[in-house]
Amino acid sequence: MGEVYLAEDTKLGREVALKTLPADLAEDAVRRERFLNEARALAALSHPNIVTIYSLDEVDGHHFLCMELIRGQSLHEDIPADGYPLERWFEIALPLAEALQAAHEVGVVHRDLKPSNLMLHQDGRVKVLDFGLATFVEPPSSPSPGDETVAASGPLTAEGAILGTVPYMSPEQIEGKAVDSRSDLFSLGIILYEMATGKRPFHGDSNAALMSSILRDVPAPVTHLAPGYPAEIARILGRCLEKDPNRRFQTMRDVFNEIDAARASLREVVVPAAPETTLPPAAGRAA
Repeated sequence: MGEVYLAEDTKLGREVALKTLPADLAEDAVRRERFLNEARALAALSHPNIVTIYSLDEVDGHHFLCMELIRGQSLHEDIPADGYPLERWFEIALPLAEALQAAHEVGVVHRDLKPSNLMLHQDGRVKVLDFGLATFVEPPSSPSPGDETVAASGPLTAEGAILGTVPYMSPEQIEGKAVDSRSDLFSLGIILYEMATGKRPFHGDSNAALMSSILRDVPAPVTHLAPGYPAEIARILGRCLEKDPNRRFQTMRDVFNEIDAARASLREVVVPAAPETTLPPAAGRAA
């Protein structure tokens, strides 16, 4: 949606990231609104695993966001060909689910979750970026082929508009239906599956084929591709990837709790009691 530059904040003596809207895009009212929408979404959020926005400015017709600089690489660049070891998977999955729950709690639905929008800081922390396609709902009581973001030119949240990145879209996004936070759960399920196996759960040689796969195919359990993963993780991801939003987990907090419980159960070690021993009678002692 824009271009990002490394910049120096000379007043405060720090490096920052500047996300700019090029002049040709700034003339498009929908693009300008999406840019402002991203600023609003980030301003509503405060979480250690979500990028921090410092300001929204315009100088001589140039629009830009001043944001926290994150040194590291995208999750897309970091995922091994055969997926992460289980413990590293937990280290990324749990804070990611917690960050998205924080967004959902204030009514922000990301709508464009994908590995290239998730950064891994040099210290290993995950950061959620790019809320340019985020939508606001009432809070509940180097890209690979096919990774291009699809953005229809029309109202930001109009039913019938297809918004997102095809391989990581939810079925309701593909069908142009109104989405809520459960759409992010499906996208997260795709990301977590890829983190475990190194492969996406849905496949196709074109965007149309990918969309068809998402709408119809049931992916193989992660245990088939990553034998070191427990059946409990396969169950959790299968629930995230339900086609019907009503059959998924209903909140990101549910996803976090399930993953956290799975991690805790794997760490439990049952130490068997030492068997009782009977000492032999002392030598020379009368019976």
